[in-house]
Amino acid sequence: MKKAILILGILAVLGSTCLMSTSCGTNAGAKGADTLKVNTTELGAEVIGFNGITPVEISVHKGVITKIEALPNQESPRYFQAVLESGLLEKLVGKTVKEAKATELDAVSGATFSSEALIQNIRLGLEAVPE
Repeated sequence: MKKAILILGILAVLGSTCLMSTSCGTNAGAKGADTLKVNTTELGAEVIGFNGITPVEISVHKGVITKIEALPNQESPRYFQAVLESGLLEKLVGKTVKEAKATELDAVSGATFSSEALIQNIRLGLEAVPE
C-alpha cells in the first residue's frame, strides 16, 4: 500500500513538472495567453535525422508563427549549419498556423536527412497548435 502511494506521488510530481515544462508539448509562454510555445522533443521522439532526434520549438503569438528554433541535437554540425543557413526555419515565420500547415517545405540538398527530420518536427508541432 505504501509503495502504491509513493508511486502515485512520484507520478503526480512528474506530471505537474511535465505540465509546466515546454518539453512536454505545448504551453502558454511568459508573454501570456496569446502566446504559445510548442516543443517537439517528445512529440517528435520517433523522428530521426542522420544522427538522432532533431526537435524544434515553435512560438506562436495570436495565431501567427513568430519563431521556429532548432533545439539541441546530435546532427553533424557542418550539415546542420547548412540547413540553418538555408532559411528553412524562417520560411513559416509571419504566417498563420493554417497558412503554415498548407506551405510546402523542401529538404536541403546535401543535408537531406537533417532537413527532412526538421520538417517532420515542424509539422508535428503545427498539428499540436489549435487553430
